[in-house]
Amino acid sequence: MNVELTQISSRHNNVRTKKIVGECSRLPVEGRTFLMSAEPIDKSKDVRILHTTRLKSVRKEDNTYYFETQNSVYELEVKSG
Repeated sequence: MNVELTQISSRHNNVRTKKIVGECSRLPVEGRTFLMSAEPIDKSKDVRILHTTRLKSVRKEDNTYYFETQNSVYELEVKSG
């Protein structure tokens, strides 16, 4: 499904941009990791991958998910799919 991920807060700088537009095959689930792919920032690469630590909490509001990992809080808006 097509999604837009926004990093709301973080205790690290491992994500190079605060917003990532891409795809995921599974919506966020508490206790599992979250994985999505997007167009690469570096054009010499084939894909950009974001893989989080296990999700500590997940909250859903309409087509938007808010989830917390060990170090970060994210907002995931489902665009289609």
